[in-house]
Parts: sequence; structure tokens; C-alpha cells
Amino acid sequence: MGRLHKSISWSQNTEPESDKQQASPKNKQWESESTWAKISNTGFTLPETWSHNSSHHSFFLPVNYSANYEYPLLVWFHSNGFNEHQVEQVMPHISLRNYVSVGIRGTKAADSVGHRFDWHSGPAGIAKAQEAVIQAVDGATNRFSINPSRVILAGYREGGTMALRTALNDPDQYAGVVSLGGRMPSGSIRNLPQLRQRRMHMLWQWCEENPHYSNHNLKVDCQTSMAIGSRVEVRLYPGDDEMTTIALHDIDDWIMRHVVADSAVQDGHRWSSSPTLYSSN
Repeated sequence: MGRLHKSISWSQNTEPESDKQQASPKNKQWESESTWAKISNTGFTLPETWSHNSSHHSFFLPVNYSANYEYPLLVWFHSNGFNEHQVEQVMPHISLRNYVSVGIRGTKAADSVGHRFDWHSGPAGIAKAQEAVIQAVDGATNRFSINPSRVILAGYREGGTMALRTALNDPDQYAGVVSLGGRMPSGSIRNLPQLRQRRMHMLWQWCEENPHYSNHNLKVDCQTSMAIGSRVEVRLYPGDDEMTTIALHDIDDWIMRHVVADSAVQDGHRWSSSPTLYSSN
């Protein structure tokens, strides 16, 4: 546990964080056997939350879930070498109250026993990931009270890149996308007019010592985002791992300011539902 360093935001002023502490777990520290001990150490307890695994999806409900409120849905893409249960480990540090969330499984097995998965960037893997998101959103909206205009994609490292790729392929279905340490996907953009009209909200979180972070790479990714007209906020953190309590908390802050407060997504036919008695929020 070290002293917090303030993050650097390219689109807003930051306040000193010298009176806080951060936890900066590495990839290996997010193993399931130590999850609850780590959450307990941060002061979180989860007696009123609920998680469930179904068809390679892991759902996570907020504390005091209410069927009378339409929640934003956060779809989580894990990093390579992990699985859909990573969502259960990150959500307590993002928010215990604000979202229904669902973790989806990577498209390529990384071990022989089916515990670890990677994101395959070939055409078949991309198509499979997109289908997994559709199934996860359908499953969440069928079971829980979800606002279909507030579906946010988020991911860590390779999962962040896949989240960006999924959002770019079908921008009208998603209210925003977050990438922790994952670069913009490479390749040609086929739906440029649609993306420019949509002007999707994006949050990129980078650590200075991430091997994929450099001024050149950031310049290339920013040029891509400018070409498609997206609205990007870039936050830079010290260290070599974006999976910190500060970075995760910043996701909630960004979603509340840019997605929940100003959602430009209209209810699409894919996830539309019949009228209910839920409030419009």
C-alpha cells in the first residue's frame, strides 16, 4: 500500500490525492481464491450483492438492487489469462450501487482445464466476442431492470482493446466505452459516417510504465479517434498497472458524468422491450 499519486486527466483538472491510499494489484493478484480477502481489506463487504454465472457470463447486482429503477449496464471484458469472473472482483472498486454488470468470457482458451481465456483478434474471434456481448446484454435485460440506452463496455488490457473494437463495430448500441491499458484496435474502419455521427464517449486509462504506452502510440490512437469524431478523455496514472482502486473509481465518476447524465443512445430494436412501470430515470 503506497501513497496515492493524483492522476493526470487531459480533459479536466485534477485535485491532489495525497491524503488517500491506493491498492495497485498486479494481474496475478486478481486470482479468485484471494478476491474476498482483498475486498475485505479495502473495507468492502458484499452481503447484499448477488452474482451468478450462466452461459459463460457472470452477472453482478448492486447493493439493494431495486426492480423499480432502470440501471446502467456495464459489460466487462477481462484481460488475457482470466475469465468472466473478473467482473466480480472489479465491480466493488468501481461501484457497489450504481450498475448491473456482466462479465463475458474471452474467445480463446488459454489452458487445458478451461479456467483461463484470451481474446482472439482474428475475424472469427471478433465475431464471437460481439455475439457474446449481444447474448450478455439480452440476458441482463431479460432478467433485470436495465436502461437499454445506457449500456457501457469496459475492459482491462486486451479486454479493453476488444471492448473498443466491439463499440466501434456497432456504436449505436452502446452509450460509451472504457479501456484500461488497451490500445485502439488496428485495421480499416468501414462505418466511418456512422461513427462520426455517433461521436461516441471513450475513456482511456493509461499507466506511464505500461509497455504499450508511449507518446507515439498515444498519438496514433488519438489520430484514429479524431478521424472517427469520438469524444475521448485520456487519464494518465503513475506505475505500470491500471488496475488500481483509483483508476477503477474514476470509471464510475466518468460514467456518471458523461454517460448517465448525457446519454445520446436511443433505445435500439435489438434490446427494446415492452412498456413497463419502471421510472424513466
